[in-house]
Amino acid sequence: MARKLRIGIVGLGGVGAVHLEAYRDHPRIEVVAGAELDATRLRDLAAKHRFNPYADFRRMLAEETLDLVCVATTVATHEEVTIACVQAGKPVLCEKPIAGTVEAAKRMIAAAAAAGVPLFYGATYRFLPAVRRARELIQSGAIGKVLLMREQEVGGTGPEGRHLMGFAHYPKGTPGGSGFGLVDHGIHLIDLFGWFAASPVESVFGRGNLSGETAATEYLLMNFQSGALGHLLYEDATFSTNLPGEGLFSWGSAWTLQGYVPPGQWQAAPGSIHVHGDQGALRIFHYANQLFLTDKDGTRQIALEGRHAPGHFAAQMEACAATILDGAPAAVTGEDGLAALEVLMAAYRSFKEKKVACIR
Repeated sequence: MARKLRIGIVGLGGVGAVHLEAYRDHPRIEVVAGAELDATRLRDLAAKHRFNPYADFRRMLAEETLDLVCVATTVATHEEVTIACVQAGKPVLCEKPIAGTVEAAKRMIAAAAAAGVPLFYGATYRFLPAVRRARELIQSGAIGKVLLMREQEVGGTGPEGRHLMGFAHYPKGTPGGSGFGLVDHGIHLIDLFGWFAASPVESVFGRGNLSGETAATEYLLMNFQSGALGHLLYEDATFSTNLPGEGLFSWGSAWTLQGYVPPGQWQAAPGSIHVHGDQGALRIFHYANQLFLTDKDGTRQIALEGRHAPGHFAAQMEACAATILDGAPAAVTGEDGLAALEVLMAAYRSFKEKKVACIR
C-alpha cells in the first residue's frame, strides 16, 4: 500500500473544518495533527477526526512528523505561519489569498525556496470537476479563442444582510469586505481566468472594499495579454433579479450569498462562470457541478467526472501528495498565488489613482 501523506492543519475555523471533512477516510491523506487557538473547537474536532491537538502550531511542528502543513488561518497570519513551517522543513499548502500584501507573498515564496521545500497555493476552484472539464474543452479548441470571461454575485436581502468578514479576517484599513467580495471570493476567479486564457493579466481597473470602511459595489476589469477580457461584479446588499425558473439543484456543496447549501439542494441563484470564445461559449456551475456548452450546433450538457464540493479540497491535496511523495510537478504554486494577489492589489491602486493600472 502506498504511503499516506501526513498532514498537520493550522487554523480549524470554517475553512479548516471543511479541509478535515474532505480528507476523512481518504486512502492517501491522513490528518495527524491540528493547531487551533479556540480550545473548545480544537477539542471537539480532534475527538471527531482523531488527530493530535495543539494550541501552539510551533509545538506541533517540533513534535510531529509531517509531510505537509495546511495553513488555514486568517490572512493576516499567513506570512508568519508559513515562514515558520518552511523554515522547519515542512512543505506548505497556504489557503487563499496567499497573503495580505504582495511583499508578504514574495517573502513567503523566498523563504520556501531558501528552505528547499514546496509552497503550494490553495486555488481550490481549479479542482472542481466542472471547472477542470471546462479548461479541457478550452484547451481542445471547443470554443475557439477566448474573448470574454465573466462572473457576478449580485443579490442578498438588502443592506442589513451584508456579511462583512471583519477585522479578524482582514485588519482594519486593508483590502477586505464580504465573503462574496473581490478579496475573499474574487481571488479565485482572478486565478481561474488566467488559467482559462493561458495568458497573464497586463492591466486592470476596479474597485474593492477596505475592511472597516463603508462598503460599496465591487468590480474588476482585467485585460489579458492574449486580448481576452475578464469581468467580475459583486454586491451582496441588494436583491437578486433571478426568476424562479432560473435556478437548479446543486449536486455539490455550495457557498452562496444566502450561506452554505448542502449537496442536492435547490439553488434559486446558483453561482456560475461564463466563458465566451469566437466559436462557442461555456456556462460553468462550479459548485452545482454542471457544465453547458453552446456553439453553432446548439446547447448541450457536458458529462462530468470527479469529486464535487467539498471533495475538491481532497483533489487538491492529492496533487500535493503526488508532488511530495511521487515527485510530480506542482499543480499550483506560491507564484500562482502571488500572480492573483498582484492583480487584486492593482485593482485597488487603479481606483485610488482613477486610472488603469498596469501589472508589474
